[in-house]
Amino acid sequence: MTEKISKNKNKIHIWFAVILAVVAFGVFANSLSGDFVYDDKRQILRNPLIKDSTLYSKALTSDVWAFKGDGTVAASNYWRPTFTAWSIINYQLFGLDAFGWHLLNILLHIGVCLLVFLLLRRWGLSDIIAFSIALIFAVHPIHTESVAWIAGSPDLLFSLFFLASLWFTKNYTEKQNRFDIILALVFYTLALGAKEVALLCLPIYWLIYSNGNNKVETSEKSPNNLLKTAPFAFIAFAYFFARLGIIGQISLPAEDAASFGSAILTAPSIFIFYIKQIIFPITLGTNYSVRAVEGFSLFSFLFPLTISIALIYLFSSLAKRSFIQKLGLAIFILPLLPAFNITAFVPEQIVHDRYLYLPLLGFLMMTIPYLIELFEKINKEKAVKITLGFAVLTSILLSVKTWTYNSVWKNDLSLWTQSVTIDPTSAFNYSQLGSVLTDEGKIDEAIKAYNNSLDIKPTPLAYMGRARNFITKEKYEEAIWDLKTVAEMPPEKIDAYTLYQSYESLAIAYSNKKQLDKAEEVLLEARKRLPIYYAALTAKLAIVLYQKNEKDKVLSELDNTQNQARVELLPESKVVIFLLGAIHFESKQNEKASSYFQEYLKLTNTLQDKQTLEYRRQALEYLKKL
Repeated sequence: MTEKISKNKNKIHIWFAVILAVVAFGVFANSLSGDFVYDDKRQILRNPLIKDSTLYSKALTSDVWAFKGDGTVAASNYWRPTFTAWSIINYQLFGLDAFGWHLLNILLHIGVCLLVFLLLRRWGLSDIIAFSIALIFAVHPIHTESVAWIAGSPDLLFSLFFLASLWFTKNYTEKQNRFDIILALVFYTLALGAKEVALLCLPIYWLIYSNGNNKVETSEKSPNNLLKTAPFAFIAFAYFFARLGIIGQISLPAEDAASFGSAILTAPSIFIFYIKQIIFPITLGTNYSVRAVEGFSLFSFLFPLTISIALIYLFSSLAKRSFIQKLGLAIFILPLLPAFNITAFVPEQIVHDRYLYLPLLGFLMMTIPYLIELFEKINKEKAVKITLGFAVLTSILLSVKTWTYNSVWKNDLSLWTQSVTIDPTSAFNYSQLGSVLTDEGKIDEAIKAYNNSLDIKPTPLAYMGRARNFITKEKYEEAIWDLKTVAEMPPEKIDAYTLYQSYESLAIAYSNKKQLDKAEEVLLEARKRLPIYYAALTAKLAIVLYQKNEKDKVLSELDNTQNQARVELLPESKVVIFLLGAIHFESKQNEKASSYFQEYLKLTNTLQDKQTLEYRRQALEYLKKL
């Protein structure tokens, strides 16, 4: 009889798991037809580090944006080797077919949802309650940014590996099997490599050890529980110092970031924003109109502070009711803590839905058990059915919103058109829309978008983007004014890559005006200011010198830069090798020309940007003539 009951329970578990997997896949299935959008286009399409096997070691030991320079200087705060390795695997499997990348993102999300259900069961919740929490978690629209956006996969990877680590930690508390603790440590290491917030999640291991086999009263006081977390702490410290060595500092400063005092004043508003996004996910976007609070006032600080204190008190009271709710509070708060440090964010991007991916689970672990208690007071006999009905109805409503919002992430035009609707006060959103419209060939609309951006806040990116469109319309004086404005900005106010693009565009504007001496002067100045782009800028300088008929100088510049061109990561840097082939072809040194063209094709065989594809076509044409 007992064996039959056990088999029936296993069947129920399997059915719940199948339903979760099918629902999670179905809700996000329409994201499979999406393109590479936003950061995907740089982190995947223009990133040789994940494509060239000779660069894998550099990729895994550099920050995720290292490809924007020459790989010697950190370009971001994010060293995420697990995410980088995942990107390498995706590229090996699917190349530049976005469908495969999207599919694996959905499969990651399904894996997280199944782990949520299984872990909740192991932590003592009934099948129905565990399924209800996992179902709402699976379909919530705040997950769209992490699941439908390929670059959102760090949240999925972190959550999957962290929950797997908790699973094996739970195994170890029950069986004391060394293999379990080894796996727990391995998965925690992978979680750290996916997202830095894993550093702050160490107390969760202490909670699990303190609870033991759900006998809180006998195990919570054990002095050994802190010692048991020591291996996890050791890995966390090792990761912290490795990251410090790679990034060069704890955190790189963000452009025009808020002060520490402002961050404290803004924390209550951010807390309320995230609670609102969980309970009422009506307005969804890449960026929101939440801004830093600069001073004391009733509505910007005191009112949000009062509500936040009340909510914190409520959550603390819920956490005291059971171990699962205490664990829920930890899972809700700890991964979310870095989101309150707005000194690390640019002003218009201080909140994002993706920061709630795992914290949502913690929120549900706190609140759903309490709702069930309320249902039991209403009707104890039907409480389970009411709970399941509530979860199903809530999930249907959330699924509709998720399905609809997924379509926003299908391409850049829909993404940024919607973004300026959600936050029309964002200079960044309008600048991104301008860039998309430029790519679409809608030049007048692009200029209008950049004008809107500059009206809100003058930024280097908007000046540079508008200037490129002015060049297309042959409005060279307007373009030169915009680009000089960027070049004259203080270094701390401008990203190195944006400055590089501005110098490039300025040289093009002068060249098109037949002012080649000024174009040469601009590129020489750029090389001095931006040594990490020396080869890429030399390739552009060589073209200007060729137009001036200074062919000996062209050859000298290219010859002296070819070694740098081979190691720089920008696709434009490799043009030096192509130009060496072209200059030797012209002087009828066919053997050298052939060698350079073949080398260029080899160096760029994984690159798919339009400019590189055109140069590759020309290289093949040259080789046919040799």
